[in-house]
Amino acid sequence: MKIPELLSPAGDLEKLNIAFEYGADAVYASGRDFGLRSFAGNFTDEELAQAVKETRQRKKRIYITVNVFPQNKDILGIEKHLLFLKKTKPDAVIISDLGVFAMAREIAPEIPVHISVQANNMNYREVAAWKNLGAARIILARELKISDIREIRQKVPGIELELFVHGAVCMSLSGRCLLSNYLTGRDANKGECSQSCRWSYKLMEEKRPGEYLPVIEDDRGTYIFNSKDLCTIEHIPELMEAGIDSFKIEGRMKSTHYVAVTTAVYKKARDEYAAAPDKYTLDPGLYAELEKVSHRRYFPGFYFSDEPVKEHYKSSKYEATRKFIGYAGESAGNSAKVFVRNTVKTGENVEIFSPSGKNFEANITGLKNAEGIEEAYAKQDKEYTVTFEAQDKIEKFSMIRQMVEQ
Repeated sequence: MKIPELLSPAGDLEKLNIAFEYGADAVYASGRDFGLRSFAGNFTDEELAQAVKETRQRKKRIYITVNVFPQNKDILGIEKHLLFLKKTKPDAVIISDLGVFAMAREIAPEIPVHISVQANNMNYREVAAWKNLGAARIILARELKISDIREIRQKVPGIELELFVHGAVCMSLSGRCLLSNYLTGRDANKGECSQSCRWSYKLMEEKRPGEYLPVIEDDRGTYIFNSKDLCTIEHIPELMEAGIDSFKIEGRMKSTHYVAVTTAVYKKARDEYAAAPDKYTLDPGLYAELEKVSHRRYFPGFYFSDEPVKEHYKSSKYEATRKFIGYAGESAGNSAKVFVRNTVKTGENVEIFSPSGKNFEANITGLKNAEGIEEAYAKQDKEYTVTFEAQDKIEKFSMIRQMVEQ
């Protein structure tokens, strides 16, 4: 049985380091252009070169997305970017468009090409065609059934298959959507999606203005385009036995907390099944851990769900059982530098989630920033020295969070 790579999102250098600290084998990232997530932070050219360097030092892998659907005016910029990547030498580039694929093979043939999920990779003939053109890996569509995935693996050996195992699911087939463009002028196929499918909608008949028809899902409105979030943690054995080469976690725009928890959870489940398939049972604590990060209601994706398609689009609000406070930088004794994301005060109890897998409670006995302020607010540019009363050491990159009242 092949042990699949664990591939985590890296929206910036901070998340890249978090992903690796929590066990990712590889990350996917993007420059400031051509990567379909223009608001993820992303990397300048200098940061991208640094990211590749740091990844090499860790003996990990980094893949760069160049998966926009370009127009003529974009071609020269993409050529320039590919020339930069040729010098930077990532482990692969992720591409959707056939023309960009041809450019990459011509400009930097030494860099493997992965075919993006945006290319709608849904059948074995398509996968075989990309293989024959020289693609090294195919990222399969999220709309497939597990039986389809097994058949593709059987009929097209010799090419790597990557699959999303966790994260947001688009209301359009593999994300190729014009709704954002129509409503806001922001092109989803160039990385500027406004996520219009997540908005609340009401239905009104043309000749009865102001009269809304009763299509209410809840008291907040109707979210008919709004998919639940993908979560396959309960199906790791089936996915590993299907011959997937890479488990991919969605979320370049998600928080450091999300990256840390999802990476740690899927790594633990994968490793435990690989070590003893016959004895494996899912630790219920892993699913509970995924409930702690901000998410929409989970479902096992189209891979395993037999529910009608309409059942997948009944999710509206985000939910989580924990509030993310921040994460620890350098620590000494019972104190640590904390990069704060949400308000916290002296005397409050928190939970520590560590890269080593330790999960324990602590009490904040003191905190102060460089200006002497003793209450930490949600400002990403603020670093606080926090003193803890805890049963264990606060490791660097530990996630600090609080219980959310239900």
